[in-house]
Amino acid sequence: MGQRMTHFGVGPKIMAPAIAYDIVAGIATHIWPDVFLIRSISYSIMVSAGIVLLVFGIPMWAIAVWTIMRAFSRGELVTSGVYGLVRHPIYSAWIVFIFPGIALLCQSWPMLLASLVAYIVFKLLIKREERYLEEKFGQVYLDYRSRVNEIIPIPRFYRR
Repeated sequence: MGQRMTHFGVGPKIMAPAIAYDIVAGIATHIWPDVFLIRSISYSIMVSAGIVLLVFGIPMWAIAVWTIMRAFSRGELVTSGVYGLVRHPIYSAWIVFIFPGIALLCQSWPMLLASLVAYIVFKLLIKREERYLEEKFGQVYLDYRSRVNEIIPIPRFYRR
């Protein structure tokens, strides 16, 4: 097997630019609220939506981290639970739920773009993790990859 991978995978390389962007966007929103605050949607709707996203995203992230830490140390491929919803639930939690939830709570439209930043970096770097998993688990991983979405959690009955 040619590649080595830690339990962090490419996560730090994906999250660092997205978090840095989100911090800068948050600061800009705070300094120039007239430019960057979302005012076209009521505050209560945005806060409610942000809370709902975080209520899904934070537990998804925590469960995925706990699950992968245990499985990685045992050399196991996880394909059930949150890993049955998406192949990369740690990244998915941030990109789909946590970054947008925080942006809505802050009423910041630039902060909404943190998900886009994270997704672009994810797409650029995830191939390394996927190659590692394919080398380590072979056809089992390829079968899993063919039946479970990469990052957007879509229940099975919606997939073709």
